[in-house]
Amino acid sequence: MEIRKGIRLHSTIDNVFNDIRINSGTTHHLNQEKSSVSYLDWNFVPNYEDKAYVAKRNWRKLLAKEIEVLKPKPSEERNYYNTIYFGDLPGELKGVFEELKFAESLYPDDVLGKMKQHQELTMKLSSYMQRYLMDFANNLPFHFHFIGANLPNIDMVACDTTVLPEGYTEEDKKYMGIHNDGAEPTTVHGSYKSGNRFTINLGAETRYFLFVNLSLTQAYNMLRKEKNIAKEKINLVNISELFFKHFPDYPVIRIPQKPYQYYIAPTDHCFHDGSTYGMKNLDVVMIYFGKFQY
Repeated sequence: MEIRKGIRLHSTIDNVFNDIRINSGTTHHLNQEKSSVSYLDWNFVPNYEDKAYVAKRNWRKLLAKEIEVLKPKPSEERNYYNTIYFGDLPGELKGVFEELKFAESLYPDDVLGKMKQHQELTMKLSSYMQRYLMDFANNLPFHFHFIGANLPNIDMVACDTTVLPEGYTEEDKKYMGIHNDGAEPTTVHGSYKSGNRFTINLGAETRYFLFVNLSLTQAYNMLRKEKNIAKEKINLVNISELFFKHFPDYPVIRIPQKPYQYYIAPTDHCFHDGSTYGMKNLDVVMIYFGKFQY
């Protein structure tokens, strides 16, 4: 199945499309051999939610016509919900992160530990981030959301830890598979209003951002018009499961995110996930929420 015109990808990095990959779609997690985690004290095969779908691993380079679909034309308006942005942090900000040595974290708890250990540097970082993000914030409010870590070699890293018991372990997690977020209560058609996220790779290795280049509205319309799914049977909770069940051949895009690179994506408004597949070290990320664009 060919990708359709939808969410675009804009970057300040030269030749960025050379490193981006595309596959032939998704599959239910039980139909693909799972990667295993073998890192420090951990040695296990990740569990997934019963209805989780994952991206197939048959990645290939983009064709010229696919780049044309993803790349916004100069005449097309870019905003916070119709475009994914990708770029490098400036050297000065990168230097502050390097002083905090997040990339040297071995365990997930080490990340916050470094901030507590170096409070003055942490305050300096917060000030730098506030100033830096003002250039992307579209004169609208934004806020810090999260800093933390994922274990290496996991196909899809997102999971809902709010449903886990107190004192849960990494082995207890059930990963969601490729999904849409729900940062704010809304509807499928109102999901674009939720804004986007600014995610920075603070680890030592390249991680991956995976996404389907369709808005939730487009996915909804495909289910309604092409599969005759009744509108009352589609909602924010089940739309990802329905879409991947009925359109398993719709391709997924994979963007490599090197250390100190960021992506900006409307994660309430598209199907996506992060991936540490193939990584050997801890995956460290920092996330801000807002309505970022450039």
